[in-house]
Amino acid sequence: MAINKLENGKWRHDYRVDGKRTYKQFRTKTEALAHELQINTAKAGGTLIDTRKGGKIRFHDHYLAWLDRIERVGARGQRPTSPVTVAGYRRVYEKHMRPHLEHRTLASVTLPVINEWLTTFDTDDARRRAYRQLGRMLQFAVDSGYLAANPARNATINNVPTPAPVREPAALTAPQLMKLAEQAAAGGRYEKASHDAYGLLIRFAGTTGLRWSEVSGLKVGALSLDADEAQVEVRTTLVPVDGRLEFRETTKGRKPRTVPIPASVAVDLEAHVKGASADALVFTSPSGTELRSSNFARRVFHPAVERCQTLDPKFPSMVFHDLRRTAVTLAISTGQHVKVVQQIAGHSSAVTTLDVYTQLLAHDVHASARAVDALLTAPAVAT
Repeated sequence: MAINKLENGKWRHDYRVDGKRTYKQFRTKTEALAHELQINTAKAGGTLIDTRKGGKIRFHDHYLAWLDRIERVGARGQRPTSPVTVAGYRRVYEKHMRPHLEHRTLASVTLPVINEWLTTFDTDDARRRAYRQLGRMLQFAVDSGYLAANPARNATINNVPTPAPVREPAALTAPQLMKLAEQAAAGGRYEKASHDAYGLLIRFAGTTGLRWSEVSGLKVGALSLDADEAQVEVRTTLVPVDGRLEFRETTKGRKPRTVPIPASVAVDLEAHVKGASADALVFTSPSGTELRSSNFARRVFHPAVERCQTLDPKFPSMVFHDLRRTAVTLAISTGQHVKVVQQIAGHSSAVTTLDVYTQLLAHDVHASARAVDALLTAPAVAT
């Protein structure tokens, strides 16, 4: 690298980036020396790249390269991203990014451009989701050596507020779970179209903690309904991909797990699947087709919740995923070890279980104090 004075009186700093010679002119030698220091610092820190690459790559082409990577090996290069997640990325790009950023170069997606783009959203939730995806895409550009820094990695500067939760997560007591199952079995919004399997589905989900995709994709062969040790091996899911339901021989945790089933639920399950083949679905619609989460929620689950609230004003508002929270709550209330609860929830670590469901343990604080107090105030035993 060198700093030379030109015939026009300006100063030029010559240096190399990725083996290619480049230069920049300055009015004074002081400015050129400051730039040399900046380049040397970046080189020492491993952040010196030829940012001209970012000015030659279209944003849309970069999106296609990023999408191809996460489909093949995932963002971290360890395992392919879920098809459901990839489909969501495509929807966000087509709806929110392509109309505004498709023909731009990567280098032209600057902080002012991003801030202007963020004003085009109608809701904070959509803005936050799209901004988070943009951050991932541009970080891939940084890691690939196309950009020196990621302009979409500072939510504060870009004013992307975190949406306030619409509602508090709910967990049912055992009597409330049974009441919800009773109302679901009554046919949801079709009160005269009884379907007992829906009540069984509610009790099963509320005591095993399976996710909706795992419940709807559950096959008879995964059930082991021995009287004393009934259990389900969770190994398949039914997920929506671009409007189509697809079976996956995997779960969210990427590996099967075994979850115990309460005896009373197992008895009803055995009667329900009697005569069915191992490949048959455990739960279907009255016509025998696969269950869709949106249809089940609209036609069965939410109407059942509303009728429960009519009968009991204290009955919480909830979504289907709250049955998973209910299963964890019931397990904790019986004094189950956190490792058992981890297995039910399907978390890779007990730390995750404790972090996600820590609010369910709040009542144990005073219970623990009362137990210790009982030890302190217990009469001494004469020896």
